[in-house]
Amino acid sequence: MFFYLARQPILNRCQRLFGYELLFRDGEQNAFPNVDDDVATARLIENSQLQHTIAELTEHKLAFINFAEGGLLSDLPRLLSPSDVVIEVLESVTPSPAVQNKLQTLKELGYRIALDDYNFDPEWQKVFPYLSIIKVDLQAYTYRQLQVLKHQIRGTGIALLAEKVETRQQFSDALEDGFEYFQGYFFSKPEMLKKRNISPTKAACTELLAETSREQFDFKYVTEILQRDVALSYRLLRFVNAAAFGRAKKVTSLHQAVIFLGVEEVKRFVTLAVTAALNDDKPSELIRLAITRARFCELLSQHHEHKTVNSNQAFLVGLFSLLDAMFDEELKVALNRLNLTDSIQSALVERRGALAFYLALIEQYEKANWQKVDIICKRLKVDPEQIPELYIQANNWAQRILPDDS
Repeated sequence: MFFYLARQPILNRCQRLFGYELLFRDGEQNAFPNVDDDVATARLIENSQLQHTIAELTEHKLAFINFAEGGLLSDLPRLLSPSDVVIEVLESVTPSPAVQNKLQTLKELGYRIALDDYNFDPEWQKVFPYLSIIKVDLQAYTYRQLQVLKHQIRGTGIALLAEKVETRQQFSDALEDGFEYFQGYFFSKPEMLKKRNISPTKAACTELLAETSREQFDFKYVTEILQRDVALSYRLLRFVNAAAFGRAKKVTSLHQAVIFLGVEEVKRFVTLAVTAALNDDKPSELIRLAITRARFCELLSQHHEHKTVNSNQAFLVGLFSLLDAMFDEELKVALNRLNLTDSIQSALVERRGALAFYLALIEQYEKANWQKVDIICKRLKVDPEQIPELYIQANNWAQRILPDDS
């Protein structure tokens, strides 16, 4: 399955690229879907930030991302790095005290804030101290209104962005009127981007929502639910190891990630992931195979008398061993977003270390290459007669988690 978004370039006065406005789409027809603005933004962030990265989608230019009132007040912007984005406040938002407080907080955290489709309502002047950019529709203002606005923002550092620039004459006029940035079909129509998407199963999402809504939060059970779903596991580690959290030490297991984040951050992650999972796709055999591998590697580590690896790391090596096929890209590229430990990276990409032998063992068993299975078992000092039973246990576990009718 794929997710879709459009990006429209924003240029400076020299017609050099300044950033892109990212726009959620639900198909290749490049039209905005019939969904709530908050849902659209949640899905855009979930797909771009938790699976790929904003920097990948904008080629390391600023991303302008639209926020309606619900997403703005729910702290959704804080899932993104201030260095990557401009928080674009939609015209449907009202400048209530709650909105003003939120914008002030975001400004203090280093976020740049743009006001979309400014309508020259005096009420918005209350938030001017928190703005970096005001976007003005070239078709929706008078010369006098523009002069008043320019006077109001003089010395504030707020830049004006001209929207809907559709002709060279409009661009020239906007330049003369003092606009700093420009966006519109004169430069480029929104360009479609298509990325591979892995969707969480509805069963896992439902269980997570139920569990995180309980008064007594069970960290162990939440971890167990996450272990059943490769998409959620990938996104959680991508989320917790994001640069925005500013930690030097990497989180290397799902349980560690849940504990580190704490109740409120886990609930925020679950809400985002589940809100974005608006599809009815059945889990693929590829995902089922990844979960089988994960469980097999975990069981092998637990039964390995000469064990030198952590069970959690063994689980992750199996779980993420097929990310290249899931995302249609090189495994190294997909793994780089997770900021995993060197031992996991080496096992998956370079096939080095004890974890790599765990993975090689399950791969050769899947191929029924019994000679190589015996060789790897000798290398690991594992009884080869244990392997069929461990594989059956792992396969049954995957079947229970992802039944054919899920």
